Amino acid sequence: MSVRRRYLFLGILLCSSFFSFLVCAEEPQIIAPTEYFLSEGDDARYASPDIDRSFWQRHEYNGLPLSNDIFWVQYDFLIEHTPEKPLGLLISLLGAYEIYWDGEFIDENGRVGADKDAEIPGDIDKIVLIPQHLVEKGKHTVSLRISSQYRYQNRPSGSFWSFVSEYEYLTRIPYVQASRPMVMSGALLLVALYTLFVFTTALRQPSYLIFSGLCFVILSLIVAESWRGMWGYTYDWQVPRLIIVLGLSTAVGVLLIAFFCWFFDLRKGVKRSCIGGALLTQAVILLSFDGFDERSLYVFLIGIVGAVLICALACYQKQRYAPIMLIGLLLFLAPIFVNIYAYMDQYFFISFSGLMVLMLYTLANTMASKQKQLMQSQITAGRLELELVKRQLQPHFILNTLTAIEEWIEESPATAVKFIQALADEFRYMAEMSSRQLISLQDEVSLCQSHIKVMGYRTNVQFSLSTRLTQSTLPIPPGVLLTFLENAISHNHYVSGQVSFELVQAKVNERYQEIALKVPITQKLGQDKSETGIRLGIGSQYIKARMKESYGSDWEMGSSMDSEYWQVKLHMPIRETSESVDTVKAVSA
Repeated sequence: MSVRRRYLFLGILLCSSFFSFLVCAEEPQIIAPTEYFLSEGDDARYASPDIDRSFWQRHEYNGLPLSNDIFWVQYDFLIEHTPEKPLGLLISLLGAYEIYWDGEFIDENGRVGADKDAEIPGDIDKIVLIPQHLVEKGKHTVSLRISSQYRYQNRPSGSFWSFVSEYEYLTRIPYVQASRPMVMSGALLLVALYTLFVFTTALRQPSYLIFSGLCFVILSLIVAESWRGMWGYTYDWQVPRLIIVLGLSTAVGVLLIAFFCWFFDLRKGVKRSCIGGALLTQAVILLSFDGFDERSLYVFLIGIVGAVLICALACYQKQRYAPIMLIGLLLFLAPIFVNIYAYMDQYFFISFSGLMVLMLYTLANTMASKQKQLMQSQITAGRLELELVKRQLQPHFILNTLTAIEEWIEESPATAVKFIQALADEFRYMAEMSSRQLISLQDEVSLCQSHIKVMGYRTNVQFSLSTRLTQSTLPIPPGVLLTFLENAISHNHYVSGQVSFELVQAKVNERYQEIALKVPITQKLGQDKSETGIRLGIGSQYIKARMKESYGSDWEMGSSMDSEYWQVKLHMPIRETSESVDTVKAVSA
């Protein structure tokens, strides 16, 4: 199966996970109160619906004040029609409580207690079947006797809601809400594992690793969000779960920005600024706001807004896939304008599935392109390796070398031995370097020193190479500077004496460096020169091929010449290399 087909299959699996939720069955009526009344203190008379509530605290449903003492809450329901099916009562709050319907005890959640030893924490959500004889048309009062000894860090308030509907429908709500994100968990796991496999075995591109990590974090977020509906827990675990959700939402925002930073070709400074700015903004939000749901939404939106800005920058730079990614992100954000506070619960996972399909599509195309480039680079690398070795093993070079050795053996055996040793050193360097795409600048200088030593024996000229290097460990394609020196020596026809070449490395800015080679010229250069310097011939093709292999089009070569010197300059990006300067020296030792 091709790469694109694999990703297409995973994308279809991910997207189709939600098609079954587009058509929903008609939901029964939900009866919800608009206000509730709270009274501090513990008095059994507070269970009565006829109690005078004029001295009770009146609250709207935007949270429930909590305390270390037992307290009572009352609220009313108006049932306009005699129900045909059994009704249920759903209650969600941070506490243990007893439930009274019109003054009659119907159930309890945990055990109410005046301290931690006496209280047994209740479940975060409680669904109670209302006895049939208590359900009639008219007004009904629910009374709750509550304690909250196990609330997280003695929080002063917590979420609270309650409503009445058909009992069977209420029992389905937690599973329906949890099943929507859980359905996509299988597809997410496959996508995460597959992209991780691709990263470790084929293309070690950071965007694949980040995408895999993003899928695993989203999967963890799904489990954390579905934990409440699928398995349930006591109320003392509510805040720790919300902290986990907040942390995962923060990670999703950062990973989204990181993915687009590495998916598009951005400078290191831009990447650091984007990720650092996102982390700083998220930290401000986490410290400035209090609600968990609000903060989870905002830290996630920071990631989306950052991703949109990165895609907009990539569009400005006319990078591939930037427009389609930008459109996908804007569509992903569209449900926020429907209901910003219901986005994370109702729309996030559905919207994210569409975004994941789009990201899979672009990754599939980039993977196919990368594989094609990889195959081409392998072919090119083999050809360039052969070319570099062939340049040093030309028949006339071997013939002249053997002739020189023959003469020195007869006339000066010691010189012959030194020449053979110098030639062996050059061949050792060449054998080790030819298979590598990049070597350190110091290794390239060592190869040049070895070559001019050999040519010094052959031409009876004392060649020397002086260097001024600022960062000798920075990489350069092998044989590039050597090619310049070879052409300088072969075209100048140096006769005798001392000839000094000068190599200078300079840092242009944070991204680029410049390497300049200065070569003395002779009057015998003749037809071997152009207006700007020495004709490189086939050597020029080799240099261009090597530089393009390593730097693409992000490099320049220029040369100039006066009456005494020819100077050639290479302008290229600064890249770090993990290869040691001593690697080649160890081989030749």
